[in-house]
Amino acid sequence: MSQACAAPIPAERLLEYLLGELEANDEDRLEAHLFSCAACAAEGEKLAGLATAIGRVVPPVLSASRFEALEGAGLVSQVKAMAPGDVARVVYPSSGKVLVLRMGGADLGEARRVDVELRTPGGEPIARLDDVPFDASRGEILVACQHHFSETFPRDLVFAMELVSGDDRRPVAEYTVFHRLDVPKTSP
Repeated sequence: MSQACAAPIPAERLLEYLLGELEANDEDRLEAHLFSCAACAAEGEKLAGLATAIGRVVPPVLSASRFEALEGAGLVSQVKAMAPGDVARVVYPSSGKVLVLRMGGADLGEARRVDVELRTPGGEPIARLDDVPFDASRGEILVACQHHFSETFPRDLVFAMELVSGDDRRPVAEYTVFHRLDVPKTSP
């Protein structure tokens, strides 16, 4: 049975470490502690699994409540507003965080539901997201860009929003996003 730690590392600090947000000197000290303390190492392993699981369960289009929960947990790295026709150049956030694109300005007043088609800038269909959460009064959807999406989708995407009302389906807005990978910080 392992002994309790005399100076346990706070969970928030462990999470900063797991997300690569510590300065090199702080990271070195924390790693030295983890190598010598079985209790903190075990807690770090639990949080690592949780951080990975959270990153994998965030859907590509968020409800307002899911966005607020992620933001409240400190998992939103940036929020960028886009209008129909906009082209955005963004950097995938570090692993464990999300970049939220507020794709707004669409006329969704008559929408029963909203569908989104993902395409290449050349028009090739990639995926379809049916019945996504939307805010009719703001005419927007909230798209979560996550680091692990770079392994699944092309980096350059067009989000084509479609309004569905009764038997009617019509395109209402397109947003183009050019994603780049975050370059890890290196210490001298």
